[in-house]
Amino acid sequence: MKILGYFSIVLILLFGLNSVYAQQTSGIVKYKAVMNEEFRNNSLEEFKKKKDVSPAIRKQVVAMFLDVEEDNYELHFKGQESYLHYIEKLKNENDGPSFGSKAGIYDFYVNLDDKKIVEKTSMMGLLNYEEISWEVKNESKEIGDYKCFKAEGLEKKYMRDGTTEEEPVVAWFAPEIPLQFGPHNYNGLPGLILRIDKEEFSIIATEIMLNPEEKIEIDPVKDDAKIRSRKEAYQMATEYYIDTYGN
Repeated sequence: MKILGYFSIVLILLFGLNSVYAQQTSGIVKYKAVMNEEFRNNSLEEFKKKKDVSPAIRKQVVAMFLDVEEDNYELHFKGQESYLHYIEKLKNENDGPSFGSKAGIYDFYVNLDDKKIVEKTSMMGLLNYEEISWEVKNESKEIGDYKCFKAEGLEKKYMRDGTTEEEPVVAWFAPEIPLQFGPHNYNGLPGLILRIDKEEFSIIATEIMLNPEEKIEIDPVKDDAKIRSRKEAYQMATEYYIDTYGN
């Protein structure tokens, strides 16, 4: 990780303090994820250009774009482990289809000691994620009660044709809480990540509870568990799509 600016020594020291602080601290962080307005508007305009969509389907999809729902998560952490729980939405029988934030609906397990970042999916099982190399910027802003610093990174995106692209991601972390955790696969900074910004969505911390009385729920991934790479998973999904629907 590249560290720039006058605060570099402070951040390096925070990495050293992180392990001691983490062993003494457990907690729960609540996050919400929202689809970014610019991405939603651009996607809606692109959809409106499609000519081969029936009026009924067109009306339904436009309504879904205009009524995008947020996604909610709870991050539980203790020691060097964390577990992100996706909170299922409560729906009644009158609820129609809707779009979520695009931030995902699966749980994540992280073990900082083992450098293990695993997504628990319903179809592909356990998927391994690579660490993100962050570049910390000399830029800060207030998020809630905390002064947060900006970090930029690149995240691999796997395409259906087997190629990969790099997607920019921005994290805002709070050195006042010297823990390397964050939502989803985003971690490894000298402070708890309180906000993630990507093209499609933003993930924002809404509540932080340190050393709560509430039980910390972590569902670890066993050492002998079958964990696929994301590349392997996307290849399997592509082969299934081709076998089912053709090219």
